Amino acid sequence: MQERILAELVAAFNRRDFRRAAGHAAEGLLRAEGRDEVFWMGLGEACEGFGCLLDDRADAAEQHLMVAMHNLRNFGFSYQGFQITPLLAGLRRSAEEIRVVRSRHKRVFDITLLPQLRLAVKEQQNV
Repeated sequence: MQERILAELVAAFNRRDFRRAAGHAAEGLLRAEGRDEVFWMGLGEACEGFGCLLDDRADAAEQHLMVAMHNLRNFGFSYQGFQITPLLAGLRRSAEEIRVVRSRHKRVFDITLLPQLRLAVKEQQNV
C-alpha cells in the first residue's frame, strides 16, 4: 500500500480539496493490485462524490457516494492504516441528507456532515 499517497489523500480530503484527493486516489489505483484496487476505487468514488456535492450536483454526488459505500463496505473497521468506518458513516449520512434535501424537507445540504478522514493508529507490539 502506498502510505505517502494515502496520507496526501487524507490531507487533501480534510481540506475539502476533493479534486486533488481524487487525483491521489487515481494515483493509488494505478499502483494497486488485487483487493487494494477496490479500496482505491472506493476512495476515488468518495472524493468524486463529495466534489460533486460541493459543485451543487446532488444527483451525481449521490451515485458516487453509493458506489463508494459498495466498494468500501467489506473492508472492516480499518484497512492498511486507514479508518474505514468513519468514512462509511459519512457516506451514508451524506447520501441520506441528499435525499432529504431532494424531497424538500430541507432547503440546503448541511456541509458540516462531510466526514473527516483518519489514518489508523498503528499499535506497537511488545516483544
